[in-house]
Amino acid sequence: MNYSAPSPCGLPKAVVDKFASDVAAHFGYQPGDELSSIVAKLGGRILSQNILDFGRFSSGSIRIEREGSFEILLASHTGRLRDRFTIAHELGHYFLHFIYAKRNGAQIERMEALRYGSGQVEWEANWFAAGFLMPANAFREAHASLSGSITRVADRFGVSSEAANIRAQYLGLAA
Repeated sequence: MNYSAPSPCGLPKAVVDKFASDVAAHFGYQPGDELSSIVAKLGGRILSQNILDFGRFSSGSIRIEREGSFEILLASHTGRLRDRFTIAHELGHYFLHFIYAKRNGAQIERMEALRYGSGQVEWEANWFAAGFLMPANAFREAHASLSGSITRVADRFGVSSEAANIRAQYLGLAA
């Protein structure tokens, strides 16, 4: 089967950020919640790739057959925090580069976003992941209540300290 590669949605970072937090709220996601139930509600599956399994598509990827049918493949050697960000990132591809694109006239039947690469498509998926996992208002509140401790904020949101620090910088909460 042929799979299209994702194309940038072209939305500004602030719009992607707000959209991601709205999607999270729509599904009842609370910071730190598990993501597997949301993926299942969307018709997706999360698979773990054995480090020796070279026959499937690349780990840290999403393969979309159609709306309501997709697989997210995680590497078996990564940890919980990395996996959470990867899942949210791949959901970014699903919503921004497949659903949004199709609803705006893109002729996409199937899509595959591979782990490797950089550029606008990957940035957009990262923006989505940050906005989904760390909604701006909840992040600001946690940052204030936890005296700006990035480690404690990261723990609350189930993300790495690096992700929490980048989020704090984006929201103007860090130097």
